[in-house]
Amino acid sequence: MTSSGAADLGGLRQRPPSLPAGVPAQRAAAAAGGAWAREHGAPVLGPDPLAAAVAGDQVWVGGGFTYGVAAMASGTYQRVAHWDGTGWRRMGEGVDGTVHALAVHGGDVWAGGEFTVADGRVQALRLARWDGAAWHAVAGGVSDPERTYGTRVAALACDGRTLVVGGVFTRAGDVPAASLAALDLATGTWSDLGGGVASSWSSEPSEVRALALHGRTVWVGGRFDLAGGAGGVPCGGLAAVDLDTGAWTPAPGGGLTDDGTTGGVTALALDPATGALHVGGSFTRAGDVGAWNLAVLRDGRWSSLGDVSSYGGTSASVEALAVSGGRLFLGGGFTAVGGAAVEHLAQWDGAAWSGVGEGLDNVVRALAPVEGGGVVVLGDFGVSGTLRLEHGAVWTGTGWRTFGQGVLSDPYGGGTVSAVVPVGDGAYVGGLFDQAGHLPAGSVARWDGTGWDTMAGGVGAAISHGQVFAMLELDGDLYVAGRFDTAGGRVVRNIARWDGAAWHPLGDGLSDAAHALAAVGGKLYVGGTFALAGRVAAGHLACWDPAAQEWSAVGGAPTYDHDIRALEVVGDRWLVVGGTFQRFFAQGTTVVEGLWGLCLFDTAHEPSEDLLRGYHLLEGVSRYGAPGWVHALRVVGGDLYVGGWFDVAGIMALGERPSAGFPASNLAVWHFAGDGTWEGVGGGTDRQVQALAAVDGALVAAGWFATAGATGAARVARYDPGTRSWEPLGDGLGDGARGGSWALAVAHHPATGVWVGGEFPEAGGAPSANLARWGGPGPEGVSP
Repeated sequence: MTSSGAADLGGLRQRPPSLPAGVPAQRAAAAAGGAWAREHGAPVLGPDPLAAAVAGDQVWVGGGFTYGVAAMASGTYQRVAHWDGTGWRRMGEGVDGTVHALAVHGGDVWAGGEFTVADGRVQALRLARWDGAAWHAVAGGVSDPERTYGTRVAALACDGRTLVVGGVFTRAGDVPAASLAALDLATGTWSDLGGGVASSWSSEPSEVRALALHGRTVWVGGRFDLAGGAGGVPCGGLAAVDLDTGAWTPAPGGGLTDDGTTGGVTALALDPATGALHVGGSFTRAGDVGAWNLAVLRDGRWSSLGDVSSYGGTSASVEALAVSGGRLFLGGGFTAVGGAAVEHLAQWDGAAWSGVGEGLDNVVRALAPVEGGGVVVLGDFGVSGTLRLEHGAVWTGTGWRTFGQGVLSDPYGGGTVSAVVPVGDGAYVGGLFDQAGHLPAGSVARWDGTGWDTMAGGVGAAISHGQVFAMLELDGDLYVAGRFDTAGGRVVRNIARWDGAAWHPLGDGLSDAAHALAAVGGKLYVGGTFALAGRVAAGHLACWDPAAQEWSAVGGAPTYDHDIRALEVVGDRWLVVGGTFQRFFAQGTTVVEGLWGLCLFDTAHEPSEDLLRGYHLLEGVSRYGAPGWVHALRVVGGDLYVGGWFDVAGIMALGERPSAGFPASNLAVWHFAGDGTWEGVGGGTDRQVQALAAVDGALVAAGWFATAGATGAARVARYDPGTRSWEPLGDGLGDGARGGSWALAVAHHPATGVWVGGEFPEAGGAPSANLARWGGPGPEGVSP
């Protein structure tokens, strides 16, 4: 069922003059080809990360996590995850127990820990290999037939020829092995590597906690005092073994001691430039040198780099060490190193200790060097100063870089993107958030294709955060509207202009929130809930003239009874106004009733004292018999598409031809350039539409819906006017750990694709924190 018409509120003409006619709708492409980009995941790691391995820009992470990674649903990442330099990838079904160690060489990643099954089906006793696509058992793994507790792999090292495995076990495959074994990768055979390690004080298996390769020699650290098995060479928690001969060399001076007893080693890091071995653990002496929990072995001699302490005592823990860029990085649970007050993460530059960034608020569990002098840092922490780094990040050497470049307002990926303006290789992004990737932000920021610009701090509010609802680029400047009091620290009221370097107010601003922007004839039209624009009575709709730097009313400035939520321009003249309104008021008196959420204003109209001169009626929408909500308006070809929350469209209560309308599920179209009729759009959507975009002659709709027409489409879909058919954009948006998702903004750029903003943790199955991009050049979609 269709309907037609519009009416001048003054003369009650059914159709306004001078609307563009005969504009053909461009035929849309046959397929919405593309994939979801993956760079904008939430910068959040799951709790209990314990191990990291790095190769180039690739990072593999292991631990005890099964939820919380990038705000994805529980079980998405099962104790292991792969960061490919842009986004997270699943490693199949992961493993069924905690991962304590990772090693990478070539295209293979080895994981060790407490698990017995990998990928949900592969028997892998505490050791498994990931080849990039699937998990494999590793030569029978490691075990202890006599014990049902404590068996684990705690350390791994690989040089491409040999995989060295340390932990707590008595067998490697079918070979007896005392907590240490070596696997020949060419033959797949195990050796006990010089008889392993043992403790004189216990018949239980000893523990190997750390390994460091230096050529074909491997340093072995842990809690033991015999190298070479029960009858081996005395040592104090540290010894070196030759991978080819199995010969042991104990650490000099009796190794490490703790108040007269054997000390324990928890971390090792070898400096490849000098050969110096840095040792961390629980001890008070290294050989004959006093050293609390940290020491360095260089050219066969021990020395101290300063004591690692916790509130003045020796109970501090050293959990991780790494050498990168000529610096030693130290992670654990401590409050001071070498007299310098640093908590949980510190760096040694060869002369002095210092903190890293603004420090971390909890224990660091793992470190791994990265190219350029930085380190991957994992642990129990949540913040560095005011910056959220939930359980993991990369210290680049000069600053923090998060895993994921999404926008968020809490540690778990919450936040809102309500407006997106694509520009260049990236986009301006506005909404409600206080962090963009690794940078504090004020609800608006620019993504340049590789990183974030926080635009001089963005917008703020006296109470809580400022919020951006709409953005528009005009004459090279960005106009931002919403609910905020400052921009870049400068006082503004709910609207501001960004010139690329600084923020500027628009006169005295707006008295309340603004929700919609449109540009006609070089002027900016603003809709919202405000009564005043500057000092001009506006009644929810106003015009800003950038040339004159002044506000003016629209027409005779009738007051809308409810919100204006959408604005669109037809033919560079006609301003379509949409929202939740039903009436025009003037001085408290109803002037017009029966607007049904839509009307039309002629911007070429000369100023007049006539309150309604220049306004025209449009057929509107309703929901359950009451006025419907119009959230979005978009012109595609010669058609105006209307999106929102309604079940009937085409209602005309006034004018020459009143109409009861026709069923329409949240979408309708006005063929203004054709015969002027209205109709539904491809069966509509099952829930409300929040945003619309024109994409190569097609329409992209975004909102709360799960289906468009009869097509499953998770929150975003593409409509082809030529075939009148819907197509999903891949798997759309997902709920992740949040349990709910919705899109609030959509925009298109021919070079970068379709940008979608809202409240969601994933797009196409990959982490995407409230911002996602479909199609165009860039990273491929997530793998299964």
